[in-house]
Amino acid sequence: MNQHIFKYEVGDHKVTSSRFGFGLVILILILLVPTAIQSQNIEADLRGYVKELGVFSLSNDLGTLRYDNILHHRIESRFDLGKKFEIRADARTRLFNGWTVNNSPGYGDFLSNDRGYFDLSHTWIDTDNTVLNTAIDRLHVSYINGPWEVHAGRQRINWGKTMVWNPNDLFNAYAYLDFDYEERPGTDAFYASYSWSYASSVEAGYRLGNGIDESVIAGMVRGNAGEYDLQFIVGNYFEELAVGAGWSGYLKNAGFRGEFTYFHPRDNFFDETGHITSTVGADYMFQNGVYGSAEVLYNGGWSRSLNPVAQLTRPPSASDLFIAETGYFLNGSYQLNPLTSISSGVMGSFDSMMIILIPQFTRSLSENIDLLILAQLLKGAVFTDLTDTPNGIYFRIKWSY
Repeated sequence: MNQHIFKYEVGDHKVTSSRFGFGLVILILILLVPTAIQSQNIEADLRGYVKELGVFSLSNDLGTLRYDNILHHRIESRFDLGKKFEIRADARTRLFNGWTVNNSPGYGDFLSNDRGYFDLSHTWIDTDNTVLNTAIDRLHVSYINGPWEVHAGRQRINWGKTMVWNPNDLFNAYAYLDFDYEERPGTDAFYASYSWSYASSVEAGYRLGNGIDESVIAGMVRGNAGEYDLQFIVGNYFEELAVGAGWSGYLKNAGFRGEFTYFHPRDNFFDETGHITSTVGADYMFQNGVYGSAEVLYNGGWSRSLNPVAQLTRPPSASDLFIAETGYFLNGSYQLNPLTSISSGVMGSFDSMMIILIPQFTRSLSENIDLLILAQLLKGAVFTDLTDTPNGIYFRIKWSY
């Protein structure tokens, strides 16, 4: 079996991954396993969706217009192997056309560059006009026995408390503006938890890597005090040590939550200084039906990016969550009727002259068909210096089954 070694980045952390090229084999197994499972009378749950996403990118003066299209199919499967074991396997297949594919040589290779330890991504078609890629973002076996849970494989380990930025999320920090990836990326890891009540548990995880500098090894304790759920984390985060805490609860009728993590270089521990990345958020439902939320960020691990536009939609490092040292997010939403809602968000920074406007309209067209119209309008020199079309308008139809 040929083995390929290459490097990718998680924020500022370079990670070397072993590429064994068995992603294609696993994809075929995902298609064949349901038939085999049914013949063994093992319970299987299969679901998914198809999404059609069109993107218009415009310049500020509306003189330049570009179009991209993504046809997206996702399948989610869970197989119960008795009362205590289950297997989960989810895959997303996307067909890309439009300006980005036409003007980005190597785009298919970029999509095939799986960010995990194992290579579970495969580009089937890679031409100047079309790219077709499949990626497996969940593939793990689980053991569940009362208060015990053990998971091994590609999974999502969610330790975040706040909505936009998550310094406690050492395993799976995500990009908020990547709205079309609701499930969020997974990571190749071992994870175990023991719960002695609904809000109290001890958890530990190990993200696979070639050596400790390319791994995440961390533990967390959850508890409850009065109206607040609390958590405390400690671990090794690539080349740094991490210690942090998070909370969620209520201040009278308003939700109140936050996280902070202190990161310190592991090598030359006494000669180097660390930094804190923290976020605090609140949300409130007004009597007129408007739901409002706000969040602020201090991004102590911030380092200047060569391409902040791309960084906004890629999974960040937990120690460097944004394209500036500070950040804020304000959002308001309103349910016009049971089938229709609108919202408007604003993301920006206190120390950088930029702002991102995010208006959104959603409509349920039927029991399993939804319409989304959303814009991401990027304002500021940090964006216009890098792209001619910093404004994106998205139209999406989603059919779930």
